[in-house]
Amino acid sequence: MQVRTPITLVTGPLGSGKTTLLRHILATRPAKIAIVMNEFGEIAIDTKVIEGKNVRIAELGGGCVCCSLLGEFEAAVNEIITRVAPEIIMVETTGLAEPEALAFNIQEALPQCRLDGVVSVIDADMLVRFPELGHTTRLQIEGADILLLNKIDLIEHRQIESLESKLGEINPTAAIVQTERCRIDPELLFGIGRERKLPPPEHKHQPEFESFTFISEKSCSRDCFA
Repeated sequence: MQVRTPITLVTGPLGSGKTTLLRHILATRPAKIAIVMNEFGEIAIDTKVIEGKNVRIAELGGGCVCCSLLGEFEAAVNEIITRVAPEIIMVETTGLAEPEALAFNIQEALPQCRLDGVVSVIDADMLVRFPELGHTTRLQIEGADILLLNKIDLIEHRQIESLESKLGEINPTAAIVQTERCRIDPELLFGIGRERKLPPPEHKHQPEFESFTFISEKSCSRDCFA
């Protein structure tokens, strides 16, 4: 019987700590890991943060792997398996991705793979300051097997308890793990065995996001982004 390559999805809002989590895993878990990184914009930024000799990375930019870049995603995974034969494939989605849509596509279009689990990284500090959840963030919470409540060092203990209660109401089956800078035992993230039959999702991105690229030969002051 052919061994199918496990895929772990790492999702969560922009700036929650997804790339930080990947860096932590690569630094602490000796395994042959391949990474597919999805950027909503045309220019890949996070890839530069984790690239190195011991990791194979496929970049997918200018869209979202759960819809507009689905074909490119399937091709990238197939090439990774053929050329690298990794033990694990980790997919860092754009902060706008809906995990259930991508999970369904993995199930239907990549028979040589199996979905091992979905990890959603949640910025505790941002959730305290902006408690109203957006459509996509709610879907990322609902579709997770593990919720990493990250940046807990930036909020008070009573606020942590309140956030855990809120997340538990949205997704009562997910494990909630408190982290600072996404420091977690990597073994907790693998071997989840999430695979199950999923119905076709009613997938429709919300229309409030768009991307554009500006390239300048001059450096920009940080004050421009204040």
